[in-house]
Amino acid sequence: MIELPFRPGEFVWSAYPERENPARPGPHHIGYVMAATGDLSGGTVFLAYTTSQVWSGATKPLGVYTFDRDEAAGMGQSRPFTLDLRRLAIVPATVEWFPLIETPGRGVVGRAAQRMREMLEAVAKDLLQRRPDLIEQLGPVPPRGRR
Repeated sequence: MIELPFRPGEFVWSAYPERENPARPGPHHIGYVMAATGDLSGGTVFLAYTTSQVWSGATKPLGVYTFDRDEAAGMGQSRPFTLDLRRLAIVPATVEWFPLIETPGRGVVGRAAQRMREMLEAVAKDLLQRRPDLIEQLGPVPPRGRR
């Protein structure tokens, strides 16, 4: 058994699924690892969506976080970005979904500090429990209870 190489709080290159084809790998895109379970023979990764498009609205919806250049650099990112906890994907831990998983760095480009990880996890749990209607679920792996 080979342990799953991703940890919560990591930003990793993935084939994040697109809305048009939510169960198929999409183009290479950085995802934020919320959780990872299992191993390389049957692991699953729970990802939140990131985009280099900075949120431009006056107010951000619950679960949307924008990071400026300095904050982004502290998490290993080269430019400002937005993380959207309302757009989540559950995908297998395979080379099809993580094209750099077999390389020395596994495709990991950065990591959020523990305090940030804890805050994001708490908000995601709150959204999933209290406002599941706001969540867009992507990926081929159904969440528990929806198989």
